[in-house]
Amino acid sequence: MFIHAFDPVDFMTCHNLATQPLIMSPNCIASVDAGVGAIHVRAEDLSFADIREAQFGSVVTPRAKTFMIGFMLSRKMMITDGYGSQRGWGDEDRLIKIYETELVMEEVRRHVAPDAPSRLSCIWIAEDGPCSQAMLQEMFSASRHIVSVAIELQINLFKADASFYDLLFETGDPTAAEHYWRGEALSSKWELLLDGAIRVIKDDELQVLLQDCRDVGHCLPPQPDKALEVR
Repeated sequence: MFIHAFDPVDFMTCHNLATQPLIMSPNCIASVDAGVGAIHVRAEDLSFADIREAQFGSVVTPRAKTFMIGFMLSRKMMITDGYGSQRGWGDEDRLIKIYETELVMEEVRRHVAPDAPSRLSCIWIAEDGPCSQAMLQEMFSASRHIVSVAIELQINLFKADASFYDLLFETGDPTAAEHYWRGEALSSKWELLLDGAIRVIKDDELQVLLQDCRDVGHCLPPQPDKALEVR
């Protein structure tokens, strides 16, 4: 069994979970949705210049969304709330640092582990256990729900020690990214980068998450009885 941390403030993720307890990577969505598939470009196939400019060719993951915000802030672009009002970000420096760090991670991945899924288009999961629970709680505090999931479909999977990402974030030393993409261990904070699909397997955990989504103001569709078939 695996675990994944969901953000109840993320409307699109909550909307998708209310429709079916299934979350798919962009590459997986493109394989089952003809409309998305017609325009889809894998993040792994984009030029590095496109990645640097946050020019994604399809569905955007939550991490890619954060990356895009960091990119726009680094270029001093105006970010509005959809009604024309400029949004403020209390953690602008951190968001820019995430953009810069993920840019290095993607550049190094292309040299060290080109067959591994990009961090900008994957689903993050961890093997269930006290260490993984503690790792996710440390990463997200109480802001996200840690939910039990199973791998529904696996296109690609990579296991890495998240401590190397933390080291790169703190020091800017790209050798930390090289160790990460070689699958080496530092503090054994193992994370799994999945290109594929996961399913929430405990309904009580899902309902608590969806209720918190509604509590923050999201209007979610009712859950259907039949889930989408993934092929």
